[in-house]
Amino acid sequence: MSQAFESNRRFYDDKKFKRGFSRSGAFTIKEAELLERSGHAFKALDMGEREPSNEAEASFVACFRGLSEASNAEEKVWAKYKKLTGRKSFHGLVSNPAKKASTSAVTSDELDDIDESETVNDDDD
Repeated sequence: MSQAFESNRRFYDDKKFKRGFSRSGAFTIKEAELLERSGHAFKALDMGEREPSNEAEASFVACFRGLSEASNAEEKVWAKYKKLTGRKSFHGLVSNPAKKASTSAVTSDELDDIDESETVNDDDD
């Protein structure tokens, strides 16, 4: 029987965690060790690059496909990693420019839309 979440390399994320997972303050020591030891397997399973080889890995895949909740340490630490490395929402202050007050002058386009039967003739007096 194969070991769950087996990986030959240590997992690092120098882009988001330059000083390592354990020094980032975001993960406990056990979480950092688990992530470093099995992170490549987590990533491959999550992205569909690797098929689950046992029940624990199948549960992991189901969790990140939205079929179940994170229930074990592996699922929880990967969910935490994805949350911390995901796209951060940006809340900016945006104002709309004030609308110009409409003038009473009629443009030539509006004159073309006026039907002649609707106009009042002052010459009929």
